[in-house]
Amino acid sequence: MDRDQAPEPIDLSLQLPRSTYWQLMHMLRGMLPDPEDDTPEALAHRDHAAIAQVAAMLPANADEAFLAAQCVGARLYGMDCIRQARGLAETDPEWQRKCAAQGFSAFRESRQARSLLARLQAAREKREADPAATDRAAWSEHCSIGLMTDALGHAAPATPAKAVPAEPEPVAEPAPVVEAQEPPADAEPKRDLAAEAELYAIMYPRRAKLIRAHGKLPDNIDFGPPDPELVPFIATGTTPELLALDAELATAAE
Repeated sequence: MDRDQAPEPIDLSLQLPRSTYWQLMHMLRGMLPDPEDDTPEALAHRDHAAIAQVAAMLPANADEAFLAAQCVGARLYGMDCIRQARGLAETDPEWQRKCAAQGFSAFRESRQARSLLARLQAAREKREADPAATDRAAWSEHCSIGLMTDALGHAAPATPAKAVPAEPEPVAEPAPVVEAQEPPADAEPKRDLAAEAELYAIMYPRRAKLIRAHGKLPDNIDFGPPDPELVPFIATGTTPELLALDAELATAAE
């Protein structure tokens, strides 16, 4: 064996997915709220739960994986804000309102990321149904990887046999996919009224029980009424928190 023979160049197209998820997981861990029990086991459960949520969104490439992580990170941050807001309801109403508002804002960010991810996945699946479009996309991705890794001083990845057309087309030629465009920043996301009703029950269990007991917003209430659109979901919703209120009402009636 020739010891002076240069080693085979590393194919970074094979290493990139591992590097992507390594970086993604470290960024996601920085976004996650601390667990109540500050032990290695609790941290592991928190991380594993977040990983399961990202994986459930079935990301197929780096772009989809980062959007899935953004969705999960914002979702869990929002839940933690609501949890903290519930604890501040009696001691600091002003901070309670701010904390709850921040939580709902995080939920909206999470839903926007999830919606964009769904559109990207739909566009990818449509593109994958066309072999020519798939080859153009693979060639474009291959060129991008090669140019950027060359800039880092690494060897460019080996060219996939299937991804190289007989006469490579310019990287910028493939037309952008309209479905994958991000919605305007000021676009109003669709409300998840069922989720908001459950959060209302978490934050205001006494009020939610009154609404469920009457099947509507009672007359002569001594508190600020919730959004009228939310009332039917509080009165008839079947989420775990709302059903738990029904159990409390049944116990109190006995």
